[in-house]
Amino acid sequence: MAKPLPPLDQIDPSEAWQPWQPTAADPWGAKWAAHLYRRAAFGPSGEDLREAERLGMQRTLDLLFRGRQYAEEVAETIVDAGRIAAQRDDSGDLLRGWWLYCMLQGGHPLREKLTLFWHDHFATSIAKVQIPTLMFRQNCLLREHALGRFGPLLQAISRDGAMLLWLDSNSNVKGRPNENYARELMELFSLGVGNYTEKDIREAARAFTGWRTDGDDFKFESQLHDSGQKTFLGQTGAWNGNDVVRIALEQPAAARFLVRKFYRFLVSERAEPPDSLLEPLCESFRKSDYDIAALVRTILESRHFYSGHAFRQRIKGPVEYVLGAVNAVYRRYREEEVDYRPLPQQVLVGRLDAMGQALFAPPNVKGWPGGESWLNTHTVLERSNFASVLAMGSLWTDYSPESRVGARPKSPDHAVVGEVSEEPPPPRAYDPARLLEESKVGSPAPKARRPEGIVRILVDHYVPGGIRENARAKLVSFIAAENPSGPALARRVREAIHAVLSMAEYQLA
Repeated sequence: MAKPLPPLDQIDPSEAWQPWQPTAADPWGAKWAAHLYRRAAFGPSGEDLREAERLGMQRTLDLLFRGRQYAEEVAETIVDAGRIAAQRDDSGDLLRGWWLYCMLQGGHPLREKLTLFWHDHFATSIAKVQIPTLMFRQNCLLREHALGRFGPLLQAISRDGAMLLWLDSNSNVKGRPNENYARELMELFSLGVGNYTEKDIREAARAFTGWRTDGDDFKFESQLHDSGQKTFLGQTGAWNGNDVVRIALEQPAAARFLVRKFYRFLVSERAEPPDSLLEPLCESFRKSDYDIAALVRTILESRHFYSGHAFRQRIKGPVEYVLGAVNAVYRRYREEEVDYRPLPQQVLVGRLDAMGQALFAPPNVKGWPGGESWLNTHTVLERSNFASVLAMGSLWTDYSPESRVGARPKSPDHAVVGEVSEEPPPPRAYDPARLLEESKVGSPAPKARRPEGIVRILVDHYVPGGIRENARAKLVSFIAAENPSGPALARRVREAIHAVLSMAEYQLA
């Protein structure tokens, strides 16, 4: 039985954020490598897991922070593709497909994961902005600063065209200040509720007067700017928007607010950490001039991160769930191989929308609420429907919502033995049953495939760290039923993978 975890308020903060060292009792392996990839990326492929186990924790972190060698080589091409998608877009779907391509194929998943974090933090929706090129530019801005310093990011987002339209900055003029951006700057972007007053909001709004957009570029209209004296967070001067950002980040509350949000994103959303636990992170964040990469690395290599306080303590959002499953199933074949199929990112757009996370369209200025809100009767059904299509290898033909009508997903804990279909097997790039060929099941006699060994391989591949024993036993019984072989066994394995992707454990990051 696992040793009970101490309450968060009894943890020594100076120890919690020290680098973790593997031990014989708690070694670096697939469990912790997958945990790292779920938080710092969108879940690992089998190749990622094997590489991470070989590299160790520190070198895996090095790889995640610098990205793959090809990431910078393809960056310009990817940006050009996004620009074209934005120019041709009228609903946001082309942009969504393009960003999913960046996440899956861009070679720098940590940067993309943090771009998603900042998209939620600076929640801006195309539903109101209605100019895809502005949403594309904001996405590029977030990516550029994702692992940089927060000050320049906050200054840049304050001048971003999509943000200016989203929060009505064009109506913020001398004599009639609009408080929308000033309020969200403090409440949602930098300080948090309780660390400013209504007067601070009014004074900050005056400082941002004249900051506007023509629907394309940032414009400062001096004749619309209030250049008078303003008192903001206790400091008086003829402040402008740049000054407001600077003064806000001088407040001790800013680091606490941001670190707490990173804790929820990277560590746990199940428990609220006391300020004392976060203070070492806050102090180093301030001293580093809000160095995002340094903060994230400290968290991801810490003792606290590699503990029960973090392991499976977040619910995967739809993007994490879908891309994690795709990474685990999809085989990245080279284009010259006969069985190659390009991954259809556009197919995933509607799936994510149905699960409650339409990229470029968060529900409001607070972003997606996350946590348990991701799971309800409808969205769990959509997850299971998607898992079925993915596990059965038919994702590459799934280009329309109609293809999902009438789907009968299995429950998370049960797999139903179905009739063996006469339809041909899916392309190997999309067939998760190939794990039987690629793994030495029953070694040294791979053909002697025992149900227990097959289930072990599936669990090790999809849910490193294990599943409940009763769920494992059900999978073994399902695989063993009627003693299938050949195509029947391959289909049974795909159905078992559908059950695994629908399990409670797989919903957790």
